Order: sequence, then structure tokens, then C-alpha cells
Amino acid sequence: MKQLLRESGRGLSRSAVPAFAAIDADDGTVRSDPESDPDAGSVSRRHALHTAGVIVAGALAGGIATVATAGPAAAASGVFDGAPAVSATSASGTAVYAQAGGNGNALTARAPSSDAVNANSTTGYGIYSFGGTAGGQFQGRYGVIVNGTDTDIGINPSGNPPPSINRRNEAGSIKLDSSCVLWLCVETGTPGVWQQIGGLGVAGAYHAVTPSRVYDSRLSTYPLNGVLSSLQDRTVSVANSYNTSGVLVTSNFVPAGATAVFANVTVVDTVGAGYLAVNPGGTFGVSASTINWSAAGQILANGVALTLNGSRQLTVVAGPAAGSTNFIIDITGYWL
Repeated sequence: MKQLLRESGRGLSRSAVPAFAAIDADDGTVRSDPESDPDAGSVSRRHALHTAGVIVAGALAGGIATVATAGPAAAASGVFDGAPAVSATSASGTAVYAQAGGNGNALTARAPSSDAVNANSTTGYGIYSFGGTAGGQFQGRYGVIVNGTDTDIGINPSGNPPPSINRRNEAGSIKLDSSCVLWLCVETGTPGVWQQIGGLGVAGAYHAVTPSRVYDSRLSTYPLNGVLSSLQDRTVSVANSYNTSGVLVTSNFVPAGATAVFANVTVVDTVGAGYLAVNPGGTFGVSASTINWSAAGQILANGVALTLNGSRQLTVVAGPAAGSTNFIIDITGYWL
């Protein structure tokens, strides 16, 4: 039986031991490998064991030194194949870190018919990006498709309203300020031209509808009905529409979430003189009149924008003059 040892190169001269040697288990001599040095002679058993020990020790020392001084692997290009072609897992740190100098792309992903990048996180962000110009740029038939369990897109509110900040903005930019008011930049500039899209106290988009009746005090089909006299009030819902006989036509004609309506308020069967103030539901103070009458038997109408409460209600208050009237509310549009 032969043990084959390679010279470690540490602490030995090439004359001390053959470059490739074998220890003969029968007589203890060290012989050079016939294939590498067929004419090499033998040495004593003691010298062989001593030499073999030096070789092994040198090899171990050299291996340990190599491991201890090894640096990170140099970056290298390559082609990876398989399913998956590349898999990176990290218990608590960064699984993949990519950096590019100049104008290069740190990471480019392409897929002909599937997802170029599929990111999934149990408790964190699937993808978290930031940048000096743009955190991310997405192009394609669909730039971004998002689907969330609670909400599809979440925007962190921060900063002042963008029209008040003297910096350049591009048309199409969207900003949610610290008051949770949403803004859209419609013209590039410094600061650009911005339109307020939504927020507390902002009505939102207007939806014109076919004019429909939501209340008529003359009909007993409504829970609260009859004339409204001086200093009386009545809270009515504008959620559903009815025909002229008081029969339900459309439930949620004004949808939940609507903040205001455009309405025609009509007084009919008037007595004496007076006015009505139409307020958001639950507001009973009078700061302005919505419609006035000056004599008995008048039929008068006024088109007006009215703010709703969260239950899609209006409160109608009669003024202090000694008059009374029936009233009708028709809706021509709402803000949502």
C-alpha cells in the first residue's frame, strides 16, 4: 500500500524530497513516482518518516494560511442556467446587493412572457427602492400592476403642499402632503402647476347624473313629511331616488362616500314669507339662506351645491319669519 504526498512548498527544498513521492509500507523507503522520476533512489526509513511529517505539516500550514488570507471573490460575469438560475437567501441581511458605476444598470431583469422580477415579503417590503431622481422607473404595456390585501397602493403623507415648495416638478407627479391632501402636477415647472385631487374638506371628482328626486315633503311615503314652519328643522337622506309618487327607484343613487351634491331645492305651497337654510346633516345653525319666498302660493326653485354629512344627509332649517312651506329636493350630481 502506498500513501501519495505532494510537496507543500513550505520549509523544504526540492532536493530534500522528490516532487511526487510514495512511502512503501513494506520497507519504509521513500521512492519517487516512477511516472515523474523513474531513476530516483531510496532514502532511509527514519528520513522518510521525518520527511513525510514535514510534508504533511507544511501542507496543513499552507492550507490554513490560504484560508486565513482569502479575500472576497472578485466580481465576474457569467451565464447561469437552471430553475431557478440564481437563488439568494439571507437569514437577516441582504440577499443580493448590486451596484453599478457611471450610467450602468446595477440590475437588469428581462422575461419574454413571465415576471422579470417577482418580489414577495411576509412582513416587509416586496421591493423597496429609492434614488436621487426616481426610486423606480417602470415601462411596458402596464407600467405597474399592484394588488394588496388591505389597499393596492399606500402613500406616506409628508411635507408641505407642493405648490408652496420652490423646486422643479414634472407633469404627472403625484404628492400626498402631511395633511393627507393629494396633489397632481398638471404642468412641468418650478414649482409647476398643481391641482388638488382629494383630502379632508375637498369634495373630489364631480359626477353628473340624470336629475332624480330624493325628497318631497308633500308625500307621506317619506318617514318625515309635511310643511316646515318657522324655526323648525328636518334631517333628510339623499341616498336613494324616488319617482314623483314616492316609490323607490334607485338605492344608493348618491353613493356612500359622497361628500357633496348639486341640487335643486324647490319650495311649494308657501304661506307668508320666509326662507330655508340647507346644511350638512346635523348642522342646525343658520349662516345663510338657500331659498326665499315672499308670499303665499309661490313655487320657487334654486340650484345650489350642498355639503353632506357622512350618512349622506341634509338638515333643512326654516327661518324665524312667520311663514311655512313644503319643499322638494332633486339631485343633478354629486362629488365623490
